[in-house]
Amino acid sequence: MKQIIFIVTSLFLLIAGCGDVAAPSDRVNISIIVAPSTAGNVLTSGGDEVGATAEFLAVANEGWQFSGWTGDVESTENPLNVELQSDIALTANFEVLSNNYRFDMQLTDGTTAELAFGQKPGATDSFDSGIDLESPPAPPEDVLHAWIEGDERDLRHDFRNSLNSEIVWDLIVKPGETGVVEMNWSRDDGFFEGSMVLTDEEESFKIDMLETNQTTLEINSTRNLQVRFGN
Repeated sequence: MKQIIFIVTSLFLLIAGCGDVAAPSDRVNISIIVAPSTAGNVLTSGGDEVGATAEFLAVANEGWQFSGWTGDVESTENPLNVELQSDIALTANFEVLSNNYRFDMQLTDGTTAELAFGQKPGATDSFDSGIDLESPPAPPEDVLHAWIEGDERDLRHDFRNSLNSEIVWDLIVKPGETGVVEMNWSRDDGFFEGSMVLTDEEESFKIDMLETNQTTLEINSTRNLQVRFGN
């Protein structure tokens, strides 16, 4: 009888002693959806244990761009780092890759005029309230005035459909007293793919606006210039 008790007691101690080693760590369920499903994929690292920090990296396929996370976390960060406390469901959203940029142009001949143009998601090829901006009234005769000619409005800011592959902006410049207009421009860091050329209707000159950011033109009377975008 004593021998049996000893064996049972020893077996209990063996099981109790191994309990902490064999018990699995708490884990969370991670659910990831890619929308649209053919637009890209998501890479994960960091494990799935409670308390761990998981990293989610959205990778777009050709022709697509990542637009943000939705689900249990809403964010545009990429990669996204999340401390895991419970089950998590994420959707990696992608959109068609399209141009999204802005050129700011300053014209100076003693006085100054400023214009802005580009492509932006949500913009159309007509006037868009909240995106485009109408030109102010014309100043006195001896003051430089410039505007972008729209369908029915003179514009100071003119942004077009982001999916367009060819665009022409008509820039009208009315000089001040000097007749010598210095033009400077800059482009923001938004996505841009294509060419941008400053010219006129007769193509008497062509300036690659990506190779240089300034030029000087003699403009003695109202002149029609053009900015041409193309892929």
